[in-house]
Amino acid sequence: MQFVNQLEELKETIGSSQVALLFIKTSNCAVCESVYPKTEQVLSSYPSVHGVAVSMEEVPEASGEYLAFAAPTIILFVEGKEVYRQSRFIMMKDLEHNVSQWVEAMAS
Repeated sequence: MQFVNQLEELKETIGSSQVALLFIKTSNCAVCESVYPKTEQVLSSYPSVHGVAVSMEEVPEASGEYLAFAAPTIILFVEGKEVYRQSRFIMMKDLEHNVSQWVEAMAS
């Protein structure tokens, strides 16, 4: 997963990817630290999904841009449009199911 430090870079990455997954985190967040490696593991099975991560402290405007007011927040984008979101309590099976469904749909 690629970390970005600027909102414009984040928007460009999401907009230019067919399927992108955004991971929004905060520092000193135990849930974020636990969920992040699991999210990377899910993405390792889907090389066509571009994973991008951002810290709310480093890029505070990302919170407003993507309406993410809890951490962690995971948002799946297809062709730049949000198609799936989870916040705070992340269900990994649900995340993987949605990622696989969208990757399969885009491959067709």
